[in-house]
Amino acid sequence: MMMFPGGDGISQLNENMRRIVISGTVGEQSSALFLEQLTAFEYLDISKPVSVYIDTFGGCVDSALLMYDAIKSCCMPIVTIGIGKVMSAGTLLLASGEKGNRFITENCRVMLHQVSGAAIGNMTELQNSVEETRRLQDIYLDILSKETGTSAEKILKDISNGDFYMTSREAIEYGLADQLVPIRKNPKLDKSKSNTAKNHKPDKTKILKKDK
Repeated sequence: MMMFPGGDGISQLNENMRRIVISGTVGEQSSALFLEQLTAFEYLDISKPVSVYIDTFGGCVDSALLMYDAIKSCCMPIVTIGIGKVMSAGTLLLASGEKGNRFITENCRVMLHQVSGAAIGNMTELQNSVEETRRLQDIYLDILSKETGTSAEKILKDISNGDFYMTSREAIEYGLADQLVPIRKNPKLDKSKSNTAKNHKPDKTKILKKDK
């Protein structure tokens, strides 16, 4: 059962490893694909966790809310991993993972900011758009507050002067993630390298001949 587009080896590997990668702009296409993948994983095995890797500048609030609701409504454990950049709407997704299983890499950049709106039309339509943007921002703040433990008032204050950037460690302190991605090493590989170095002894006779 191929749930990932392209049908190549990497796509098959992601499927086998129960891994979803969110990269690029969060929009209708990416959120629809995410929903398909998540519900398919849930159908295949509801007990196994799914890892969601996030690398995005953000995008559409509606699409991010769809993805957030999909994560929260599924019954599988969700592990989120921020890597590269997690900004704007992407912060909702990082924070949405199961508590204790929200990871972030050492050099990942994180950014919060106010919800943006764009509207054209008459005065009434513009006013309605402003109100709707304000409502979406309230939802955004409420979710972040619930997931991070940071008050909505503090979050609003932090983003009131524009983009609010954080390092990975600051994001952990803020409550967006729980821990840094640990450095993983293969003990068997390290042991093999060590044995190879020990067993490799230079031929002294060849060295002496060269010197002569």
